[in-house]
Amino acid sequence: MKVFIVGLFFAHLGIRQAGAQLRCGSSQHREVMLRNHPELAETFQQINSFVGRQAAPSGQPAAGAKDESSVIKIPVIVHVLYHTQEENIPDEYINQQLDALNRDYRRLNSDSVNTPACFRAVATDTHFEFQLAQVDPQGRATTGIERVYTPVTYWQVDDKMKSSAQQGADGWDARYYLNIWVCNMRDVLGYSSMPGEPLNVDGVVIETNVFRNSGESGRYGLGRTAVHEIGHWLGLYHTWGDRDCGDDLVADTPTQATFTSGCPSGIRLSCQNAPTGDMYMNYMDYTDDPCMNLFTKGQSSRMRALFNPGGARYSILSSKALGIPTVSEIPSPQEGPRWLFPRLYPNPAHTQVILDLKYDARWVGRELQITSLSGQILKRIVIHATVVSIDISDLAPGIYVLHGQKPGTSLVQKLVKLP
Repeated sequence: MKVFIVGLFFAHLGIRQAGAQLRCGSSQHREVMLRNHPELAETFQQINSFVGRQAAPSGQPAAGAKDESSVIKIPVIVHVLYHTQEENIPDEYINQQLDALNRDYRRLNSDSVNTPACFRAVATDTHFEFQLAQVDPQGRATTGIERVYTPVTYWQVDDKMKSSAQQGADGWDARYYLNIWVCNMRDVLGYSSMPGEPLNVDGVVIETNVFRNSGESGRYGLGRTAVHEIGHWLGLYHTWGDRDCGDDLVADTPTQATFTSGCPSGIRLSCQNAPTGDMYMNYMDYTDDPCMNLFTKGQSSRMRALFNPGGARYSILSSKALGIPTVSEIPSPQEGPRWLFPRLYPNPAHTQVILDLKYDARWVGRELQITSLSGQILKRIVIHATVVSIDISDLAPGIYVLHGQKPGTSLVQKLVKLP
């Protein structure tokens, strides 16, 4: 335990010195869970023993294991927790992220050509695919996306975002869904539960700003934080085993001393792993997104073993989340709290009013209109900032309506002009 804590401290320090959040908080989360629930140690050991029996040391499936060429489809529910409108990410980003998962887990990534020659023989298509759920736990149609306003401005590695009682969002039945919470994380880019943890906290948490595949060349722009964290959800450990020259329980990933940051090149030797050196381009290391490009056959076999009869993820295979809804009811649209909407003050007013739109910068550039109660347009105002002053000195005393329209919402405010 001491070795782990010291190692984690220096890993955290190294990432901080690199000017970024800690890439992954899964080890931290697992250790906290073990302290709070000591019985999990036996559960983890049983799962690892089960997986070890299912997957042969070579990374090939043992007798009776699930066919490695069959595609396992994972139903996904994305819980978007937002405090500001910018955190309420669009569907486009969510679809980009799902595309990135399918790209990397199916080894369709164009940068697979960058896998070093010494590792190409073990790099593989894991035959996992991820789809947004089409049916919710009540049998109703769903988009697979839940949007929840929260007064919480940022979250930590403590699972509170997984509970509506803690101003987060309750997970859907984790036996049949992969729950992903997207929220503002201060200290880490993401973290995941491991198979065997309590169902109410089972799933993956990803920081809002890295939950997408922007296609940019930045450190975390290719959606691979989620690829990494879902690897943990599927039972993988970090390639260095979270300790100096540790064991990740996978035979075809070389033993390495510790995590790798940045975007290295060439052979990096550690832990007597010549001639190949560290597999720092593996998705379960800490390298930047543009420098990750493979899962191995051994990792694939380990992940897929969880879906064999008796495995910790076997119930996913009987999920109805990708089927046809059995209930005709459609969930009602979700809205933010009323106080988040545009503020107009003072109202009534004599000569000017202030329109506060700072919760949603997408109003900038839009036109607003002041009309009479009969609908006659009296003034047009182009919004040039999120807080604007509107001159109403030329209006006659009376009651008016301030109108605005943008994709997804409209603005209608009563305005009272005083003498």
